[in-house]
Amino acid sequence: METIEKTSLTDKIINGLKKAIEELEQFRLQASLGKAEAKDVYEEVKKKFNLYVHEAKLQINGIKEIAKEKSTELKTALEELQVQLALGKAETKEIFEEQRKKITHALSSLEAFIHSNKTSNEYYTKLMMESEKFKLKLDILHLQYKLSKLSKLEKMDEKKESLSKILSDIKNRLAKTEKEAEGKWDHFHEEISNAYSHLKKAFVG
Repeated sequence: METIEKTSLTDKIINGLKKAIEELEQFRLQASLGKAEAKDVYEEVKKKFNLYVHEAKLQINGIKEIAKEKSTELKTALEELQVQLALGKAETKEIFEEQRKKITHALSSLEAFIHSNKTSNEYYTKLMMESEKFKLKLDILHLQYKLSKLSKLEKMDEKKESLSKILSDIKNRLAKTEKEAEGKWDHFHEEISNAYSHLKKAFVG
């Protein structure tokens, strides 16, 4: 029974990463085809992530593993992030860069809280993965602003093969971490951060 639970931890994370890859591929493709101006895509992605953060904040009180003082800290971190996500429309590259820095700072504060929390669970893992995915979208948009228009995705088969290898490597590391950690979610944070670092190289070079 214990082995089944351990396997499910790795599978949940890998499945989350697979969904993230699909979403990021679609997002990058949309940007590369110029279907909307970068500022409009940026507003859309901010709005979607802000909704996720709002829902995550509402869930806090129902999670037994989070102590009262910790839940207050977490709510404060999420609210600060929401303030940055609610900033006005970025009409220029300069405004986008200023907002990106503020949002990234708020995300770093949230991630620092997650890393320092000793009672981390699936809720925190999901929150961290969504945070990493959003940062990657900001990086893709940064390229869009910088290059005016991203080059169209080429050699998709080669790219998918590379991402498949990355996932395989990540799964192997997670399985090893899982064995050493006795199935505790908080031991996966570093591996998830490393996984998204690899995905960042694949998507933004």
